[in-house]
This record gives sequence, C-alpha cells and structure tokens, in this order.
Amino acid sequence: MSNPLRPAPEPVQLDTRVITRVGTALFALAAVVIALVPSLRDQSDGLWLWTAIAGAVLGVLGQAVMAWQKAP
Repeated sequence: MSNPLRPAPEPVQLDTRVITRVGTALFALAAVVIALVPSLRDQSDGLWLWTAIAGAVLGVLGQAVMAWQKAP
C-alpha cells in the first residue's frame, strides 16, 4: 500500500501589522464599552475592564516592537 505524500503547500504571507491593529482596536473598543456600561463595569470588581485595557496596551506595545524591528 503505497500512499505518496503530497507536496507541502506554499506558506501564506500575512501582514501581522493589520492583525495586531485590528486586535488592539477591538480591545480598546471593549474597554470603552465596558467603561460606559455600569452593569459591565461593576461585575467582578472591574476585572473585565482591566483585561480590555491591558489587551489594548499590549497591542500598542506589540506594534511598537514590530515597527522597531523593521526599522532600517
């Protein structure tokens, strides 16, 4: 029983800057929504709000690192 392997597909080229920008924007939007809706903000001692803020901050830092790595 011969089962020949197919060749590996070509790698997909993705622009990670777009992915991190979208993720950062979604975290920032979530932080704004949670901050403006009292029932969301008061749940679990603000854990969701701080999680969204941390996600947005880490996204900005990630974008800065990627820009620094690509700098000439």
